[in-house]
Amino acid sequence: MTRTKAFLLMLIVTAGWGASYMWMKIALTGVHPLMVVGLCFMIAFIAMAIVFPKALMKTTKRDCGISFVLGLLLFLLFTSVVVGLKTTSASTAGFLTSTTAIFVAIFDAILHRRWPGRLTVVTTVTVIVGLYLLTASGPMVLNRGALFCLGTAALYAVYILLSDHWAKKRQVTLKVSILQLGVAGGLGMGTGFLFEPVTFPTTVKQWGAILALGLICSAFGFMVQPLAQRVLDPETISLIFSLEPLFAALFAFLVLGEVLTGREAVGAAIIFMSVVVAQVAKARAVSKMSPGGQK
Repeated sequence: MTRTKAFLLMLIVTAGWGASYMWMKIALTGVHPLMVVGLCFMIAFIAMAIVFPKALMKTTKRDCGISFVLGLLLFLLFTSVVVGLKTTSASTAGFLTSTTAIFVAIFDAILHRRWPGRLTVVTTVTVIVGLYLLTASGPMVLNRGALFCLGTAALYAVYILLSDHWAKKRQVTLKVSILQLGVAGGLGMGTGFLFEPVTFPTTVKQWGAILALGLICSAFGFMVQPLAQRVLDPETISLIFSLEPLFAALFAFLVLGEVLTGREAVGAAIIFMSVVVAQVAKARAVSKMSPGGQK
């Protein structure tokens, strides 16, 4: 897979996740949060197992171990953002859960005992500024729900770095991508049965939202991400994910008729240009390091 193809696929994945807020809102009108998480991931697991039945054959202990860790992280981060949204404003939650790029840069620097590159620092700062302008319409209040949302960003950064580490070693295979969905789905449904009143979708619209979350956001998204991470670095992945609020605003305009204010439009433009500049610089660096380029 080339960098260009990986970049485009991750853009499609991010667009799907941008639409997930709309689908999640519909699903939560009739289903409790933990069960929403469980149903989405279980549907994704079943769909992937049907499409790729041979992928689950000859599963090793290493496959199971990696799948459990990644699946647990998926369950925790999706659950934390749902819980966070119960007690904090949408603007605060949107800003905090989109700070994954900062946590990736911090954790990566700690792990490798080095400072983040100048490009990473500049683009991360500009993305954060853009995210604030785009999503923070009210005062930032770090209540309990906001802390859960901040924890979501940190958990997702850990997920990105771990999956990147294993993807580079070719250990995040299609088998692992499928199994992690089953782990997250099982944990979601299991905890849902234990700690929530048992609820399932009751309308066509609710089932449509659950299916979209499971097939588009979960099955497709978490199958593509490990493949893309074989050629894209963690900073690039996290910066692409920073486009999620931009796609969310676009779907809100197309489906709900919501229009960005002047300030929000400026924030969206800053985010978009930051990612474009980062990708151009990365592409030039890779070209210079390639056998046909300058050393």
